[in-house]
Amino acid sequence: MTVQLGMPGVRGEQQTPQALAERRVSRQIMVGNVAVGGDAPVSVQSMTTTVTADINATLQQIAELTASGCQIVRVAVPSQDDAEALSVIARKSQ
Repeated sequence: MTVQLGMPGVRGEQQTPQALAERRVSRQIMVGNVAVGGDAPVSVQSMTTTVTADINATLQQIAELTASGCQIVRVAVPSQDDAEALSVIARKSQ
């Protein structure tokens, strides 16, 4: 995969883009069935914007995010109601 940063190149010469920074070594973990860290590819992730206690709305948004290619969906749990809804959401979501 080549990332173009809009830098001008030399005419007639194919240049290999330099890395902006060296990646630090990290260990790989699994988030569900998605590998994160180490030499795993970059994963697509997002966060819901619904009130987590609204189980149906949160599940709908998770379904929309995964249908659009999101591999990891995060949800906020700022209250006890949200925490109680989380187990239902985790059980019913992909």
